Amino acid sequence: MTTVALSVEQSMLAATAAHMVADHPTHDEELIAHEHASGALWSALVAHGFLELVVAEASEEPTLNAALVVEQLARGICTVPYLGTALALGLLQATQPQGAEFADVLAGRPGCVVFDRELAALAPQGIAFDVASGALAIGVDGPAVYFSVLEKPLDAVDPSRPLATAIGPSTAVGELTPQSVLHWQARALALLCADLVGTCAAALEGAVAHARDRKQFGRAIGSFQAVQHLCADQLVSVEACRSVAWHAAWAVDALPPRESLAAAQVAKAYCAESARTICEAAIQVWGGLGMTWQCPAHRCLRRALLDRQLLGDEHVLLATIARERLSGVRSGTA
Repeated sequence: MTTVALSVEQSMLAATAAHMVADHPTHDEELIAHEHASGALWSALVAHGFLELVVAEASEEPTLNAALVVEQLARGICTVPYLGTALALGLLQATQPQGAEFADVLAGRPGCVVFDRELAALAPQGIAFDVASGALAIGVDGPAVYFSVLEKPLDAVDPSRPLATAIGPSTAVGELTPQSVLHWQARALALLCADLVGTCAAALEGAVAHARDRKQFGRAIGSFQAVQHLCADQLVSVEACRSVAWHAAWAVDALPPRESLAAAQVAKAYCAESARTICEAAIQVWGGLGMTWQCPAHRCLRRALLDRQLLGDEHVLLATIARERLSGVRSGTA
């Protein structure tokens, strides 16, 4: 695996995103409602050009740059639809013949992506992910890309990731080439990995902070060896997820589509499996409080569970990887 080292500019980008998240906290229901009403963080992201990071012509490493922003937004469990908009823009930029024109329409406003297969059990006509007020829904069904009409909102496991049902194709945009389909799938998986990494980091950081403050028997629970080992094990898992996620994002920008998709599939499978363990361990550190609605740890677990399902969980992706590898062995190309 190639070592991915961030440039000075990319480190500054991640730090800037972290500062913006800190300036617009959404750690309780009141702040979430305020952000939905004001759109302050979304406006700040647009004003600072963070949407342009996902456009290849405006950035040398658009996927890795976007992944760094997605990770920081997830660390704050932010409710802004940056991930859905990034995926929608990526689709439109790759769509021929009219994709670029439609991308200009989306610039500066939120968008969301309609998945036609992955969450079909909830609504056969498709699920719009990362829905925001006034969002434009971009549908994808194989190579076909279209604008879709949003219907009613759905009760989602993750309050920070609104979902809605979508009504079939409405306005055709064009089609993706076979290579563009692979490239978009790899980008989508890589950005979902980044969201999982940020979510896991938020869960672990919250648990460690609680372990420092919570006292039992006259001592902070973080001084107990069992708690220390639990947190240390999850830190190793978070860093492993970050490593494989950064590699997947780098691969999308640097490698041929089929190779980058393989890297992204491996990364998503690893991050999806690790995320639930990390978030559940954080709830364990919180103890009995971790099982309550007032504890923020459930927000991390909910976000991780939804990200885990999008574009396939670890079981689906590992089966896909095995099937492709076996096919390559039989054909002599592996």
